[in-house]
Amino acid sequence: MSEIVVYLRSRRQLGDQIVALPTLYQLKTWWPSRRLKVVARDDVGSFYRALPWVDEFERARTFADYLRSLKKETRMSVSLHHSSERFGLINLMRPPAIRLGFRNARISDLAWTHCHRKDVAEYIGQANLRLLASYRPFDLAAATRACFQALARPHLRSAAGADVVMIPGGGAGAFKRWSLSNYVRLADRLKPLLGDGARFLFVLGKQEAAERDALQAMQRSDFAMAYCRPIAQLSAIMLRARLVVANDCGPSHIAQGAGVPYVGIFNEPNPEWFWHRRGSAFVVPRQPQSGINAITPGEVLTACLNVLEHHAHPAYAG
Repeated sequence: MSEIVVYLRSRRQLGDQIVALPTLYQLKTWWPSRRLKVVARDDVGSFYRALPWVDEFERARTFADYLRSLKKETRMSVSLHHSSERFGLINLMRPPAIRLGFRNARISDLAWTHCHRKDVAEYIGQANLRLLASYRPFDLAAATRACFQALARPHLRSAAGADVVMIPGGGAGAFKRWSLSNYVRLADRLKPLLGDGARFLFVLGKQEAAERDALQAMQRSDFAMAYCRPIAQLSAIMLRARLVVANDCGPSHIAQGAGVPYVGIFNEPNPEWFWHRRGSAFVVPRQPQSGINAITPGEVLTACLNVLEHHAHPAYAG
């Protein structure tokens, strides 16, 4: 039976799953021999069963399902869901010895033996790890990078390499998509600064089929594509990059976790999805209502040069 149970946020988006990965990695690093179970409302089991740190996935559709997920063998529960009272109630009804959850000034705060105050201005991936750190301190950034290094290891020699990785997707809709034409203009301005041999790799998913076709039609030798690649391969791609420029999308969180120089392009400030750290920056429209494509390639170029100047990218030691 599972000794550690982790409750996920009720979200299906890829980004919500990626920001949970370092938490699972760190738990398994602490207790490699303990069985770890992930519990979620949504049908995301295939994602988690493929991870080396998850021993069991359980889908919970009802309150009773959630309650049954805690067994007498469960020693620790970790609730990454920060907006529902049900997880506090479940932990009070069937309390494991160690109970981690977010503090929200609610009655459910009483359930937790260890907690972290929820702050909507804090990057979600960082908040998850700070919740773990309430139990035992550790280096959050180092653990996150190690998580993606572990996933990437089988692909580091074979994954496509590039100086700059560009991620023009945005599954939530067009309002989050800085256009492909803007990315191409940015590449043209970066190229002489990085050297004539600079190469650019565009990470694309199923929703970016039009962008894939447009890039193929350009037939540019300095452009390459990674289309519908799994998380492990994307991790290897990000770790090898000198710079990643991305819209607010799922794969952007791999780049942020990998700790490489990173520039995020947002339609508006969104601190829950941007990790403020050395070597990272975000760009938003100067006028809040003007839309993401009011951001100019020149503005993004300035941010890119700033993060490259202030970030020393550590070499991967296999």
